[in-house]
Amino acid sequence: MNLTLIRYFMAVAETGSFTRGAERANVTQPTLSAGIKRLEESLGTSLFERSRAPQLTPAGARFLPRARLLLQEWTAARRELRQEGRPVRLRLRLGYIPGLPQQRLTALLGSFTAAHPDIALEILEAPAATLTRRLDLGRIDAAIRPLGDEDESISLTLFRQRYLLAVPPLHPLARRNSARITDLQDQPFVIRPQAEIMPAAEKLFDGLNVRPRIIGRAESDAALLALVQAGIGVALLPHWLAGDDVATLTLPELRDTHRIGLLWRDGSGAALQQLRDFTAGHDWDAAAGRTVLGH
Repeated sequence: MNLTLIRYFMAVAETGSFTRGAERANVTQPTLSAGIKRLEESLGTSLFERSRAPQLTPAGARFLPRARLLLQEWTAARRELRQEGRPVRLRLRLGYIPGLPQQRLTALLGSFTAAHPDIALEILEAPAATLTRRLDLGRIDAAIRPLGDEDESISLTLFRQRYLLAVPPLHPLARRNSARITDLQDQPFVIRPQAEIMPAAEKLFDGLNVRPRIIGRAESDAALLALVQAGIGVALLPHWLAGDDVATLTLPELRDTHRIGLLWRDGSGAALQQLRDFTAGHDWDAAAGRTVLGH
């Protein structure tokens, strides 16, 4: 497959415009449009709804993460080949889920690379299902993601994540320390559909016949927080994310916590062993600079 055509597709998908996409790809708009048409013909499906502001078709939305991975793999392969003849460094491919506490994550990765200059760290942010698939295929060496009981022997717990109800400061519930699920009946609610807490929350809502009024969906917890801050709705957020500009309440009925940790399949690699040892001794509390996460 022609990677240039995939770059054209990514340029339009990420800018939302054929004009801006052409500028990003440094080609004329007719060239970009013709290239995307060739890509669609090779795939046998339309990728965009042609309109004033082009929208991804369902097929285009499915193709987007695969296109991004194809370009990432090409970039990694080219970098490896260009480094031939240079001193050999250990390679470590690490994936992590969106929505992790960024200050803690960057402190971990930054201090690890500083402590191990002999290891070439490659990182990938992707949903948990994608990371699991890439682990199984041997395309990454480890992942920081939610852990299940079945992962016990091939994982290291980093912290436990619990969820709180975040409401705007002037919301009627804002003066309370806790709320019941029934308090959410008809409340304007914004959600991240892929959040780890959603299956347990939906089960509780259904069991109590509570129907929050879902008015928005977001791809990240940071986007949910911004919506709550703006007074648009309430949301379930990881306890480390909510700050002073929103009110947070516990939901006693929602007791689920999620272990976030390092998961691997083959633990024999030297670089992975060094990451495991370093992570086990990493001071998450010092890296936080704010409320301590429970271990």
